[in-house]
Amino acid sequence: MWTIGLLKQNAWNSLKGYYWTAFLVCLLSSLIMSMVGGGTGMLHTPTIGMFMDGGTSGDAGAALAIGALIVVYLLIFAAALALGFATSAFLGNPIFVGQCSFFRKARQGDVDFVHMFEGFGGNYMNTVKVMFLRMLYTFLWSLLFLIPGIIKGLEYTIIPYLMTENPNLSADRAFEISRRTMNGEKGKCFLFQLSFIGWFLLGTLACGVGVFFVMPYYEAAMAEFYACMRAKAIAQGITTEEELSGGIA
Repeated sequence: MWTIGLLKQNAWNSLKGYYWTAFLVCLLSSLIMSMVGGGTGMLHTPTIGMFMDGGTSGDAGAALAIGALIVVYLLIFAAALALGFATSAFLGNPIFVGQCSFFRKARQGDVDFVHMFEGFGGNYMNTVKVMFLRMLYTFLWSLLFLIPGIIKGLEYTIIPYLMTENPNLSADRAFEISRRTMNGEKGKCFLFQLSFIGWFLLGTLACGVGVFFVMPYYEAAMAEFYACMRAKAIAQGITTEEELSGGIA
């Protein structure tokens, strides 16, 4: 039986030996994922009114120009959105998987910066597929309302860690293991993640830069959480050691 205090204490104790390496991993990962996710933010809507100067509301030429401008803008926006999803799928998600791999291995004493790039190794395209579906399903559930999105996000919590162990897991199998393992754990996991809010608020107050110093602690704690969920999944017959070790060790 795990407790929030125990996981945080274990994370803090193990992190002392590799904090600055973990800091660099989180910093680089955050910078890459923010660049990937921030592309569409560079677009801004043109001021259509400026094309109306000197015209009238009945001017067919002006109406056509405005219509063409709107179509072009929508095409650019759609292309940028598609590019954002693509870069998130092929770059951002593998980086996140690599970050999970680093912290999973670091808690076992294997502290190597290059682990953060393991999302690009093994069965890369399968990792891309599984992580994209995780992102897509969470997004679609969030469209219903915020609460279903949060619940599904918690249900899919351990999928990135599963992919670090066995990048050959099919999407159906990865979702099944995560869903069954997180059964009865989602509420506690939510409170566990929420317990870091004070640290993140403090980091935000430090000009936002302080968040980067909190991230290693949070990620180390999440690796401790996964270790508990992994033990539970094996003990309950949800998966096996052989299945989990079927990929990169």
